[in-house]
Amino acid sequence: MKTPYLTIFLCATLAFSSCRRFEQEKVVRQAEPFLPKNLYPTERLPINFTRVAMLPCYFADEDSPLLDYVDEIFHQELTKQRLFETVRISTEQMKALFGIRRISSSSEMPETFLSDIEKATGANGVLLVDLDSYRAYKPLALSVRSKLVEIKSADFLWAIDETFDAGQPGVIVSANQFQRLVQVNNISARTNGSTTASPRTFAKYVAHSIFSTLPIR
Repeated sequence: MKTPYLTIFLCATLAFSSCRRFEQEKVVRQAEPFLPKNLYPTERLPINFTRVAMLPCYFADEDSPLLDYVDEIFHQELTKQRLFETVRISTEQMKALFGIRRISSSSEMPETFLSDIEKATGANGVLLVDLDSYRAYKPLALSVRSKLVEIKSADFLWAIDETFDAGQPGVIVSANQFQRLVQVNNISARTNGSTTASPRTFAKYVAHSIFSTLPIR
């Protein structure tokens, strides 16, 4: 009779899975929330730093579904910080100004890059966002490199280079905290669902986390 052996095997497998899941949950419960640390902030924003032009997010794979929604999401989360007026530059505007739709913060910029943006938007600063190491399957992961540049001086006011990996307990804890904040603030159904399961919601969590480190005024 093979049935008893099969039953024992299935029970043992279920027990092992339950124990493993319990251990994982225990590790997450004991973890400290992940906080971005690889950043450079000035102490405060200049008093007259009141408008920032946000460029389209850069990602090496221009056909990635990631680019279908990250520009809107990162702009929304930046705006929520209420530190300055934000002007979102579209990919079409970038094409008209510089002949390219997206540009990396580590690329060589056109000579008149900052002054052209100032003329087009009246902004005091420019925000660039690079996305890297994107993992669209569980556990989700996204690396972000972003810089806030003052146009007149070309100085960095803030910069960050951080990876958010939903396979890490600390990231799970902070993502869950963000999810509770989303529910409290009654954000639209488009962003509902588990933060560590939805690429769109995970991107919102990442954007919220990095922009929360911006200097205060």
